[in-house]
Amino acid sequence: MNELDRIGMFLMDLPVYLANGGLVIAYWLAENSAALVSLLCAILLALLPDAEIQQRAGFRPRRNDRSQNNGSINRLPRTAQTMTVIVFIVWLIAQWDMGAPVPWIGAAMWLGGLLAVLALSAQRFNLLWYVKAGIAIYALAVIGSRIYLNYTAHLTPEQWAALIGSSENAASVIASTRGNVTTILLWVLWLVVPLGYFSMLVQQVFINPMSVVNPLAGAQDLLRALRVRDSQ
Repeated sequence: MNELDRIGMFLMDLPVYLANGGLVIAYWLAENSAALVSLLCAILLALLPDAEIQQRAGFRPRRNDRSQNNGSINRLPRTAQTMTVIVFIVWLIAQWDMGAPVPWIGAAMWLGGLLAVLALSAQRFNLLWYVKAGIAIYALAVIGSRIYLNYTAHLTPEQWAALIGSSENAASVIASTRGNVTTILLWVLWLVVPLGYFSMLVQQVFINPMSVVNPLAGAQDLLRALRVRDSQ
């Protein structure tokens, strides 16, 4: 077989290689779509509201003509963005190789938190903390449940017998105990914690009356409007 024949066979097989590669990428994206949604929300959270909060925290006004600008920013803090990165890493560890619907529940928590923070500019500072704390609590609950189930899966009836008193009843006790605890953990991970998180978001949406003139205005925007009106 000469070189031209090899090139011809390669070109004929190239569509098959490209199709297989595309399928591999599509399967990988579908398998990790929940984690990718969480990653995208974490990036947007760090680049938009976190950056805004950090800019406000680092703002230092200048007196007279010491600066050409009305204010200057001295070494912006990265606390909010660092916390977002930490929370996402913890969540990534928690949902890794976890079956549905837990990864999608977490992705929905990231997405709901991001939308709430972007919509409620007047409560952005406190809401950022609530969103990250809620996701972190859910991630720790997932990690704790996985540790418990993994630990109890390796306990033998003889090891349980030291607590129960007889090895005859150990197997039935193990089965019933794991079943009851697993049911409780599923309720907590699938309903209790997510419901509490989204209830908090809804409460924050309606906790303060919305501005009729500018619903998306933040506290600084409202104060600026009042000052302009008073000066006039």
